[in-house]
Formats: sequence, structure tokens, C-alpha cells
Amino acid sequence: MDDDIRRDIIEDEAIESVPTGDTVIENATKEDIPVEDVAIKETPIENEATGRVDENMPMPTSTFYREVIEKKPKKWGKSAIAIALAIGLAFGSAFGFIADNIMDNMKGKNVVYASQDKQYNYTIDKTVSPVVPIAKKVSPSIVAIRIKKSMRDFFGYTYESEGNGSGIIIDSNGHIVTNNHVIDGSDNITVILHDGTELPAKVVGKDSQTDLAVIKVEGKNLQPAELGDSSTLEVGELAVAIGSPMGTDYAGSVTAGIISGLNRELYVGNRTMKLIQTDAAINPGNSGGALVNSEGKVIGINTLKLVENKVEGMGFAIPINEAKPIIEQLIQNRKVSRPYLGITGQTIDEKTAKQYDVPQGVLIRQVIEGSGADKAGLVRGDIITKVDGERITTIEQLQQIIQKHKVGDVVKVEAYGELNRYKTVEVKLTESDS
Repeated sequence: MDDDIRRDIIEDEAIESVPTGDTVIENATKEDIPVEDVAIKETPIENEATGRVDENMPMPTSTFYREVIEKKPKKWGKSAIAIALAIGLAFGSAFGFIADNIMDNMKGKNVVYASQDKQYNYTIDKTVSPVVPIAKKVSPSIVAIRIKKSMRDFFGYTYESEGNGSGIIIDSNGHIVTNNHVIDGSDNITVILHDGTELPAKVVGKDSQTDLAVIKVEGKNLQPAELGDSSTLEVGELAVAIGSPMGTDYAGSVTAGIISGLNRELYVGNRTMKLIQTDAAINPGNSGGALVNSEGKVIGINTLKLVENKVEGMGFAIPINEAKPIIEQLIQNRKVSRPYLGITGQTIDEKTAKQYDVPQGVLIRQVIEGSGADKAGLVRGDIITKVDGERITTIEQLQQIIQKHKVGDVVKVEAYGELNRYKTVEVKLTESDS
């Protein structure tokens, strides 16, 4: 293994396999997203022929010619013509007035009449936005969350920091779902209900990998939200976000848009998640709030947005179908039981594989003592290439396969190891501590 990547890489400092790129993804917390001015540059409209406006160009002139043929008609002829024109004009105006009114009445068109003394009578047809009934139904189930946590500055002095977020009441017992990053590390949590009532809250359970948490308050007449089915969503349908952007002063803010995309893969917590994309405004403080459909049912939990000067209107929510089992486990067990292979690793991409003449896969950087991988004989430097016969090229693929199993399941792992040989071992999945 003198020239082997396994030695070159594993002797280096551990590198996390996280997606990279120019786009910055930030959780929508109060402190995370800067407010920047946007300059709008007006572009002058130019002449199509010259590309500019020539103010010195002389205005075109036209000469009009008219032939005048003088013929003296009889006196009775002029009178007859004048009378005919007057009768025709009166008849035409009356007919036009009657016809217009008949047609307008048939079409149900609103008509505005104006009198000479400038007094107007208006008939207004009021159209109610479809978002109004949605907001009325869902808003009582959305809460604002204010947290306080102790911080230590550069000089070692302790101070208290305050943050804000949103949450969704999910049952009448006072359980509220929010984002883990909203309440993580907090010393004090206060929930502000739709009517302004403030209640202390306690953490029931939280999960960093899915960025979900459940807190609980003791209150009466709590109105839980109705949960929907995110698997039936279609791009283009109505989406309404409700939360507390920029702090509790704006609690219960409603923004509307559409479902812009489905199954968007973004890195949340410690893994890649498939999220709902929406152009409904999601701002700092909206984290943990609800994304609802046209029926007022929660189809997502707002979690983050893309922050970049070139980007506008790209917010993301955790699909409610993905969140439901996590929420249930947090309420029942205070944690999520998740299968664990027992290794830390990194992706060997195609370029690196060719450089070191090794297969693509996941290089094992560390084997956790006592884990299933340790007991099965996997060692540092092995490269995992298959799990249950499925080809593995990235650590994200490996994580997705393992997450489909349960604690206690046995999986077959193929690895490229010492002496440039492949080996297949059976690994019993244990429960993850995180």
C-alpha cells in the first residue's frame, strides 16, 4: 500500500463528505440571513434605427392639398340633409344606448354612469382571495417561538442571546413540531399562541439529522393543524407559508406562492434530504412554520432557503410524509432509532480512483469499536463497493441504503481491501447514538 490511496488519505486529517459549490444554503434563523440593498438600474429605451435619440433631427413636415369644388345646392336640399342627419344621429344614439344596456345586462357586466355634475355611481364586484380561508383555518395552529441561550464571547464573558422561530401545534396535548436548529442549545423556550398568550415550553425530543424537534406546552383549547399528504403534490399548485419572520412582532405572517419543485436534494443536518421547493417567501424566523396546500392541510415544515445575491424566491420545506415517523418517534422515545453501520468514511470519486488504481466507493477512515462493522471484520482503509449487491460510488448512496433498514438487520457488504482483494462480510446494524 505504498502508493495506495488508502494510506495517503487515511493518514491525512479527516475530511467530511459534504456537497460544495458557490450556492450558500443557510437555515432560516434570525441571525443567519443578512439584509442587503438591491439596486435597480433603469435601462433607457433607444431608437430602434440609430440606437439613440437624436434631439437635433428636424421634425418632418407634410403639405396637405385639398380640392374645393364650389356648387350651390338648392335651399331645400341643405335643409333636407340637415334634418336627415339630425334624425339619423338621434335614432342612432338611442339605438346604441338601448343596445349597449341590453348587451351589458345579458353579460352581467358592471356599469358605471357619469352625470354632468360629476357624480358617479359605482358597482363593485368583490373577489375574495383563496388564501383568506386557508389563513383563517391554519393560523390558530401556528405559534411563534422565542428562545434564550447562554453564550460566551471571545474574552470569556457570558451573555444571553435571543432567537426566534415558528412551530406547528400537532395535537391537543400541547405537542408542537419545529426545526431542531430553532431550539438547539436553548436554555429557555417561550411559545406565543395565535391570540398572544405566552406559555413556557419544554423539549420532548430532537433529531439533528432531519432538523426536526418536538416541544410541549401546557395549555387549554389548543387547535392542532390538519396534516396532509405530501406524496400527492404537483408542481404549480398553490402553497401558503405561515410563520413568524423577523421575530415575534411579525407572528402569523402569511405568504403565498406555488410548489416550485419536488424532491430537491439538499444537505440538512448530517445527511442529504429530499425537500419541497416553493417561491412562497420564507424568511428568518419562518423556520419550523407550516407550508400548507389549498385545503389548509400541512404538507411541509419550512426549514431553509437559498441565500445568494442572484437568488430570489427559493425556499424549502421538509415533506410532512418524511416528518411524520420522526415526530412519532420523538414523542414516544424522545429520540430516533436509526440503523448504524459503524464507520466513518469518504467518497472515492472517479478521478481519484483512476489516479490510485482503486475502485470507486466509500473509503473507511475509521471503524467504531464494538459496532457491527468492527465485529464483521471491516478495517480502516477498506473501500466499500457494494451493499446487498447494490453498487456504491458515494457515501450518500451508502447512507440511503442503510437508512432503509432497521436496527438489527443484517446486510452484506463487499469491500476492496488489503492485497488488492475483494471480500464480502455480513454486518449486523446497531443503533446509532446520534
